[in-house]
Amino acid sequence: MSAGRVLIVGAGIAGTSLGAALGHHGISSEVIDLDDHTDGAHIGLTNRAVDVLAELGVLDAAVEAGTVMSGSVFGRMFLATGEPLPVPPPPRTDTGLPASVGIYRPELARILVDAAKAAGAVFRYGLSVESFHQDSAGVDVTFTDGSTGRYDLVVGADGVRSKVRELLHPKARPRYTGVVALRWMLDEEPPGQPGFYNSQTEMVAIAPVKGGRTYVATGAPSPEGHRVDQREARAMLRDVLSRFPAPAPTALREKLSDHHTVLVHPYEWILVPEPWYRGRVMLIGDAAHATTAHLSSGGGMALEDAVVLAQELAEADTVERAFAAFMKRRFARVKVVVDASVRLLEMHQAGESPMAMGALRTQATTALIDPY
Repeated sequence: MSAGRVLIVGAGIAGTSLGAALGHHGISSEVIDLDDHTDGAHIGLTNRAVDVLAELGVLDAAVEAGTVMSGSVFGRMFLATGEPLPVPPPPRTDTGLPASVGIYRPELARILVDAAKAAGAVFRYGLSVESFHQDSAGVDVTFTDGSTGRYDLVVGADGVRSKVRELLHPKARPRYTGVVALRWMLDEEPPGQPGFYNSQTEMVAIAPVKGGRTYVATGAPSPEGHRVDQREARAMLRDVLSRFPAPAPTALREKLSDHHTVLVHPYEWILVPEPWYRGRVMLIGDAAHATTAHLSSGGGMALEDAVVLAQELAEADTVERAFAAFMKRRFARVKVVVDASVRLLEMHQAGESPMAMGALRTQATTALIDPY
């Protein structure tokens, strides 16, 4: 079908990769976002997410900017004391591509924005959607700066606090898990063995980042709505690291100083009920299915959403058929990720064994080996 003019709301992973994917199929798009920069630390893209990078033509750039891993991001598992955990690594696809790529999130954003622009996408910043009205032929959009526009399709890729979702599915709201994510980038090589360190109820992820840096991630309980400032964030991270006597977490705790920035955001999740669309307006990425990082697949699902939606829009003869085909390919697959990620967090909070969590992780990642 000829999708005509597509408005993509949100210039994150889902929105920028959709702009690139649509352009590859000859479909023009306009991408809008309130901000023209990307915050964040590190992201691990594994298995089929790497396939998407290849399909978008950006795998070489991601490999150049990131770190290629020969196995799963969960291949190195340790106890809090540093002893290896006898948990079999999750299976991986055998495609001839790298098993996974770790990359600084702003670098991934730059690569995807460049790819979308090269494919013809036009970017506008400093605005979002205020309201829209649709009919059988298109969608009339009013923007937050007072301007208006008419589009053939609108795609909400505007994250867990999506304005498009609020307008489309007003009853679908994210749920807070009671935990905030703490992420820190150290401008030094990892001071010890990188990997995932597990205590009875907590996990600390330590990963090397290209350019001689180290990514550290964990979580900590925090009341809903409480604003965690930098002083408290550093104290929370030090407190978690103090319960991990292995050499790497101990050294990182000593290196965390008062001039370092610890990124904080609440772990929230949502799985919007089927369908994610109404008429000519569709949700993708975190707007439709945000989750925790416990399966390291949120970014991968956003990438997959983008290329699958572009494929279906290019192949179907109507918007309804394209959207219905997209949902058939995406809902069950994304549900695996959301359900397993949230369950893994609950298992950690309950002190269940790393072996049991490893079994669930393997079960979920096995399902994700199937092509998107």
